[in-house]
Amino acid sequence: MKKNTVSCPYCNSSRTIKHGKTSTNNQRYYCRYCHKTWIESKKINRAVEFGILAEAYLGGYSYRDLHKISPYSPTKINQMIREYLIGCSNWEDYLDACSPKHESRLIHLVGKYFACTSDDGKGNCKFLALAIDALSTVVLGFEVGKESKELWITLLDRLNCRGIICPTFMSYGSKHIEDALEVVFPYSTSFTNFTRAAYDKNLKHKLYYPLDRRKLIMDAISAYENNRDYKLSNYLLIFKDKRMRELVLNSQEHFINRLKERMQMKNTTRFEGLCSEFQKRFEKFHMIKYDPMPIINGWIAWWMLSPLPIGFSRLSLYLQKPHQTHFQNFSCGTLPEPMELDIDSPEMRTFIIELAVRSLHIPIQ
Repeated sequence: MKKNTVSCPYCNSSRTIKHGKTSTNNQRYYCRYCHKTWIESKKINRAVEFGILAEAYLGGYSYRDLHKISPYSPTKINQMIREYLIGCSNWEDYLDACSPKHESRLIHLVGKYFACTSDDGKGNCKFLALAIDALSTVVLGFEVGKESKELWITLLDRLNCRGIICPTFMSYGSKHIEDALEVVFPYSTSFTNFTRAAYDKNLKHKLYYPLDRRKLIMDAISAYENNRDYKLSNYLLIFKDKRMRELVLNSQEHFINRLKERMQMKNTTRFEGLCSEFQKRFEKFHMIKYDPMPIINGWIAWWMLSPLPIGFSRLSLYLQKPHQTHFQNFSCGTLPEPMELDIDSPEMRTFIIELAVRSLHIPIQ
């Protein structure tokens, strides 16, 4: 059978083929990505709505809330959303497709317990282990299970097999994490969050009693270049362009104000904000009593691809270039589209300054 230009109404994939006809001579199609079929004359409404419902659910709506704006029953909405999320890409695979080469200066290793009444959830509770890039707060990998050295080894070993390079890790001092790091990344340096508190105190002093704002900005740019010593060849390439340096140096007021904002809101702008939102949302997930992986996978993707208040997503910051990122693209495996912004545009200025501020805010230089 020949390929068609018809997009799948369920996942928006173009990997579709004709799949025979009905008894009334209507063309039937089949999607090789999500393995669903549909009839040409009836393809318009349903599946696009499934994606919208899934996004709303991940964003905070319960399926009872969605029943008020959807003709389906809460039980049917529950079933449709779960099937839609099961058909989505794996977040780690999608991230690897977006960025085949991963190089981080610092990775935060954090974990959260959440309510889960699945059969293997001991005491109605499970543990989510996360590896988060410090600069962009992008989730590089995650694992669900019982908190243990073996769980962290599984996560770290997968990071290693995916070619993720990182000289430094930071955690809350868990012995499970420290033991796992010794097994998988024995030559890396490990710090606890106490190091970050001391660094924040010093940075706050520099920020509110600045002798030379230009020097503070140069410190931010130098934080990028220091990564050459760790052989992170493609890390923060954007500041190799002299025009980008000048853009930041000529925007000192903007830089200082943004750094102050991030310092004042550090518990929401760094990985703590992600963990807090996870805890808040997953306490209300009714579908979590089943297999939690599709929901956690979908929620992480939705969080990574949604725009921040600055107008760009965490994934864009991780890729070091503005991109159009959408959850629906993720759900059908379509890669984000780069945005061609003029270097003098307000959007590009905001993007570059955000990278510079975040680099200075990394507690390990």
